[in-house]
Amino acid sequence: MLNLNLFNREEKKFPVVVLILVILFFIIINQVTKFRPDHAFLALLIVTLSLGKEKSRRFLIDWAPLILFWIAYDMMRGVADSIRGVIQVEAPYRCEYILFSHFFGGKIPPFWFQDFQALLGDKIWHRFLDIMIANIYTLHFAIPVVVGWIFWHTTNDRSTFYRYFYTLTVLNAMALITFMLYPAAPPWYVYNYGFVQPAHINFSGLSAGSLINVDKLLGTHFFATVWDSFNPNHFAAIPSLHGAYPIATTIFLYQKFHRFKKSLIIYCIAVWFGAVYLNHHYVIDLIIGAIYLVVSYFVVDKILYPFIFARFLEKHEEKTPQASASKVPV
Repeated sequence: MLNLNLFNREEKKFPVVVLILVILFFIIINQVTKFRPDHAFLALLIVTLSLGKEKSRRFLIDWAPLILFWIAYDMMRGVADSIRGVIQVEAPYRCEYILFSHFFGGKIPPFWFQDFQALLGDKIWHRFLDIMIANIYTLHFAIPVVVGWIFWHTTNDRSTFYRYFYTLTVLNAMALITFMLYPAAPPWYVYNYGFVQPAHINFSGLSAGSLINVDKLLGTHFFATVWDSFNPNHFAAIPSLHGAYPIATTIFLYQKFHRFKKSLIIYCIAVWFGAVYLNHHYVIDLIIGAIYLVVSYFVVDKILYPFIFARFLEKHEEKTPQASASKVPV
C-alpha cells in the first residue's frame, strides 16, 4: 500500500509561485545565455527549498557532487579541444566504411542518409521527419535530469538514483579521457572538409549537422547555436554519449518499474537512428558508447555502489529513519 506520509503537505506540494519562478528563470536564461547543467541544478534547488529543510539538505548531498562534475566535464571538453594533437579523421571513417558500406550501396550510413535527405527535397513528410528526430535527439540534454528527479523525488529511491547518476558520471569520466587521448572527427566534418586536419577552420553552425535543416525550416539559428555552445569540443565523437545515455535510461527505468519495455527500446533506436541520420555520429561511435556504458554500469554496480554508496545510504537511513518510511513500493 502507498504510505500515507506521501500526502504530507510539505512533501507533495509547493507554492505555485515557485513553479512560476522556475519557468521565468529558464526563460531568462534562454534569452541571456546558453543553458548549462548548473542552471538545471539551481532550478531543482529552488523546488526542493520549497519542500522543507530535510529534503533540501538531501538534495544538496545527493545532487551537488554530480552537477559539479558535469559542469567540470563541460568545461574540460573545451580544454580537450585546445590541447588536442592529431585529430583522428580518416580512421573512424575507414572503419565505418569496412563494416557497413556494403549494406548502404558502397556508402557509409551517415552519408547515405545525407543523400537520402537530398532526394526528399522539401516534401512535407521530410520536414516532419527532421523536426521529430531533432526533438528526440535533443532530449539527450534533459532526460538524465528528469529521470534522476523521478528516482530521487517522485519515487524517493536514492539507491536507484545513486546507481543511475554515478553510472553516467563514470561514463562521462571515461569519455573525457578518451576525448583527450583519441580526438575523433564526426562524420559531418569529413562530409564538409574531407580528411584534412583542421587548421583555423570556422565550424560555426556546421557542428549541428542536419539539424541545420530544422533551423532553416523554422527561420532560426537555435540548433546551430546550441550545438556550438554545448559541444565546445568538436572532435569528441568517440565514444558517442548519445549512444550510451538512452541505454542507461532504459536499463534503470525498466529495472525500477518493469514497464514500458517496448517504448524504451523504441526510444533507444530513435536516438541511435537520429545520431546517424543527422550526420553527428558513425555507427561505430554508438557501439563504442554502448560498450563504455556496460563497463560503467558494472563498475558502479559491482564496486562503487556496494563498497561506497550503499554504506553511505545505510548510515544516513539510520540517522533519519523517517526517510525510509516515505518510500513508495513499486
